[in-house]
Amino acid sequence: MDIRRIIDDSYRNASKALVMGTSLAALARARERAFVKSLVAELQGIFADDDIRVFSAYGRRNSRDFGAEKLLSDIAVGRIDESCASGREAENFLFVAALLWQIEVDFSREWRRAIHAINRLNGGSADNKLLIGAHLPRGGDDYLQTLRAPFAAGTGVAHIAFIPHPADWDSSEDAPVLWRLSDGEWSEAT
Repeated sequence: MDIRRIIDDSYRNASKALVMGTSLAALARARERAFVKSLVAELQGIFADDDIRVFSAYGRRNSRDFGAEKLLSDIAVGRIDESCASGREAENFLFVAALLWQIEVDFSREWRRAIHAINRLNGGSADNKLLIGAHLPRGGDDYLQTLRAPFAAGTGVAHIAFIPHPADWDSSEDAPVLWRLSDGEWSEAT
């Protein structure tokens, strides 16, 4: 899976979406929702397999089978399996067998909020974990170094992506950037 392409496509689609807000903050929230929905749609298109599901607050097909649309993270991609309840009236049921991806989206630009998002990611068992945040006007290297130890403490492969803040979409020319933590060091993913 090419997560960088997925992020690029999701950002491009969301930035073209017609969204409205009564204030700049409301417009930014609407754009963030558009981005998350676009990201979910991209993931659903890739994982259009019967044994994989994408979970998010914007889902529509998981609640009946799993009791919720969203798991611990903003977005989770999970491999599912089926089993049968024991007893007289055996009934088949689905369960999440393994998480492939956990994704948190936080555009606050505040490192403490990013740590909270990483804590949620570290609480899961996904093979891949991704935090998506806003490009920082300054201090990006310090921000990455601040997040290094918390991300390194978790399991799975850690990624962080920066896209323009939704409030800046009309004026920003920045492209999404993806970083991967490998052997305790951040490297830009191409």
